[in-house]
Amino acid sequence: MTNIIHKMLPLSFRNYVSNNEYYRYFRGYMANRDLYRNKSKAIFVVGSPEHDNLGDHAITMAQMNFLQKAFPDYMLIEIVADRLTSNWKCLMEYSTPDDIFALQGGGNFGIEYFREEEVRRRIISNFPNNKIILFPQTIYFGDTELGRKEFKKTQALYSAHKDLTLVAREKTSYEIMRENFKNNDVLLTPDIVMSLDITEPQKARSGALMCIRADKESIFNEAEKKTIHTSVSQAFDKLTYSDTCIERYIPVEEREHELYTLWNQFKEAEIVVTDRLHGMIFAAITSTPCIALGNYNYKVVGSYEWIKHLGYIKFTSDINDIPALLEELSGIPAPRYNNDFSTRHYNQITQAISAGKDKFSSSSTVTA
Repeated sequence: MTNIIHKMLPLSFRNYVSNNEYYRYFRGYMANRDLYRNKSKAIFVVGSPEHDNLGDHAITMAQMNFLQKAFPDYMLIEIVADRLTSNWKCLMEYSTPDDIFALQGGGNFGIEYFREEEVRRRIISNFPNNKIILFPQTIYFGDTELGRKEFKKTQALYSAHKDLTLVAREKTSYEIMRENFKNNDVLLTPDIVMSLDITEPQKARSGALMCIRADKESIFNEAEKKTIHTSVSQAFDKLTYSDTCIERYIPVEEREHELYTLWNQFKEAEIVVTDRLHGMIFAAITSTPCIALGNYNYKVVGSYEWIKHLGYIKFTSDINDIPALLEELSGIPAPRYNNDFSTRHYNQITQAISAGKDKFSSSSTVTA
């Protein structure tokens, strides 16, 4: 009935209404009400993306896969960050203290991508009696007046929650979290994408894949990027250019297709040169030799510590090392990723979620 009435209104008014937050709040409630009120106990996976960063989409995929395997009896409800408002009334009305909130992992624990921080604050402040876990994150507020101010707000809000677990994905973030969130449990695990293995089916490899970022996290100027390009082009006749950001909206329904399209590019390359964290991780999980370069913070070098035992992944902060590393990697046997190293670390997440919670019967995964 709501859709019928909506279509009867003039187009200009319909556009105004559709962009109105209160309308989205009501429309979301009507669309999701049956899902929420018919659920048993659930894990809400909150803050997933529909933006252009495939690294974040891979995190959500890995989170969902991990939770399905670790908690097969739980109903998983994914709530995209942009749809939190349209899910809010259902969450407030139908969630129970037995439900669990799993917050999106990634590199947005700070002010650089503040919308995601606001999503977390909204959940943490409004569900004080629920178990909440923040999947592996890098924390970086920056040493500025605004960064310090917002960090204090986050510190106070998070510390007030009685059952919030924070997971860091590298040691620097772990130390910052452990020092500043003493009332919360703090864990250290690899980025959750490292739980995936995308090696099979294998593909014929040819040339080098360049995955160099062009946003605010890059530390390379144009001259340095040219140096990187020259070093690689001297070693490989074929160069392919790609990025983990594809500069367009990616709805949930297209997530898997876009990820496998990019992963296939990695699997078709003899080597990857990247300064993107998930460029390095995608190379690892697709068994692709890789030279990883640093960015403006510690997330790439910190995450490299988890996979430095993989002989086909090399990290350097000096672009002059690239020619020697290219030669070194060209002589190694065909690599094969093994994610067994990460399992014992991820078991901490399973234990944190399981603590004090009983299992129940349900078996579906949906996006609200």
